Amino acid sequence: MGLQKISFKVPPGLWESFSKQAGSLFLTRAPFLNHMISKETKELASDLAGKRLSLRAKRRISGMLKQQGAKSVNIEVEEATAAALNKVVQECNLVRDAFLCRLIIFLRGSAWLLNYLEVPREVRERGGLEAMPSSPMKALEAVRDDPLFYVRWSVKDNWKCGIYAVRLPESLDWAACYLEDSEVPGTNAFKKDKQKMAEAFDLLEREAFSDALKIRQGKRK
Repeated sequence: MGLQKISFKVPPGLWESFSKQAGSLFLTRAPFLNHMISKETKELASDLAGKRLSLRAKRRISGMLKQQGAKSVNIEVEEATAAALNKVVQECNLVRDAFLCRLIIFLRGSAWLLNYLEVPREVRERGGLEAMPSSPMKALEAVRDDPLFYVRWSVKDNWKCGIYAVRLPESLDWAACYLEDSEVPGTNAFKKDKQKMAEAFDLLEREAFSDALKIRQGKRK
């Protein structure tokens, strides 16, 4: 299988942290990412089935990635891997760099991310989850085959969607694979959504004030 170079932009801090962690695990970055991209491209296509990023949302993601001071890095991947990824990128109008950044973020699985997504920090056998093999080499093989299995399972259980569709904080929009227009500042959908939220809040405030007034009147009687 032939190899080809691909480049993508990633915030320096994220790449440095990933590189350091990969090095400590004796992982060679390019082959590892080639393996992960090959496996996760299928999950990406599944998570975003029927969705296509709008031009405004795509600009939002690209602009925020640029604000992170993202730098270009090069890796070698199999030609089939690159072709499969490009197909999903075109079909869903994705920002390819954002997908790769998001993949690295989930691979690192920081405590902050796990807490935000309500994913347990330790894996315990429950429900349909598989237990981890006791054999060290078998355990390594199990993790190699699907490193994101437990995180993916928890996200789907908690949020009813995949890791490439789940909404992360707005500050991480630079690593978004998909955004609704209502989540993109400046769009008509965003303005309408904000207006609806403001109207709902105003209604709750008025109802709360009315309830409080009735309680006070009742006490006076």
